[in-house]
Amino acid sequence: MRAFLLLAATIALAGCNQQPAEQPTLAQNEAAAREAAADLKGWDRVFGFPTETIGRLNQYGYRLAPYAAAPTGFAAKGAAITLSQSDAKSPNTGTVTVTGPDAETIDTITFALSLTDDANAETAKKRLTDIVRAFLFQYRIDDKKALDAIAKEQAFDGMIGTAPIAIAIDKGDAARTLTVTFRRPSATAPAEAMVGNSQQP
Repeated sequence: MRAFLLLAATIALAGCNQQPAEQPTLAQNEAAAREAAADLKGWDRVFGFPTETIGRLNQYGYRLAPYAAAPTGFAAKGAAITLSQSDAKSPNTGTVTVTGPDAETIDTITFALSLTDDANAETAKKRLTDIVRAFLFQYRIDDKKALDAIAKEQAFDGMIGTAPIAIAIDKGDAARTLTVTFRRPSATAPAEAMVGNSQQP
């Protein structure tokens, strides 16, 4: 009996000395994501490397929050930025929203422009076009003039490379809202629904 108690005590002490498994640090997670995306290019990289994509979008002043769990999937939304005359009574502003099914994948990227200042609407549309083109250029993606529809305020559904693009105009009472949405070819329905609920700046 005494030997049994000694054995039990030894096992208990051994259990107490076991250290919990270490969780990877943020830097380690980011390094793993970079390694996983090392061979991704073009749209595959846009949709397959959320941390980098959001970082590149933030170069244009959107200040997106980290890509985090949302009511449906994952999402990150940027702050509104002024896209034309800042001292206008109601300046034209833009935002961008990123959504997806999980932390490693983006399904949709939606740029939104709220046109509240007609006098400077052309400037705002040009700036949005320039921003989107510059963002795509970082991935060596050519829009083939598809983004010209922004300046014309024309609805457009088509493809840029392998990714579907939709340009839409919502003519509300107080403002016109123009959205440019890029979608991963195999995007899931829940993520698409999230974009529909988050297009307003």
